[in-house]
Amino acid sequence: MQATWKDGMLEMVSYNFKIASDIPQKSSITRVPEISKEKLEPIVQNVVRKTNTSADEFEELDLSRFSTIDEQLEFLKQQDRVDTMYIM
Repeated sequence: MQATWKDGMLEMVSYNFKIASDIPQKSSITRVPEISKEKLEPIVQNVVRKTNTSADEFEELDLSRFSTIDEQLEFLKQQDRVDTMYIM
C-alpha cells in the first residue's frame, strides 16, 4: 500500500503481485484518489491485524515530498527498501 500526499489529502494505491509465466504482474489494484490521514490509519491497522504481523515489522516513511508513485519507488530503491524483482 502506498499513499501520496496531495493538497492536504492522501492518494492511496494498494495492489498485490501475482506471478504468471514467471513474470510478476500487479493484480487487485485499488486506487483512492483522496483520503484523509484519519481515514487511512484504520485501514493500515487492519492490514497489520490481517497479516498477523507485529508493529515492529513495519516502518512508517514520509514520502509526501514526492509528487508521484514513481518518484517514491525510486527513492525506496535508492534506500534499498523495495524488492525490485516485483516492480515493473
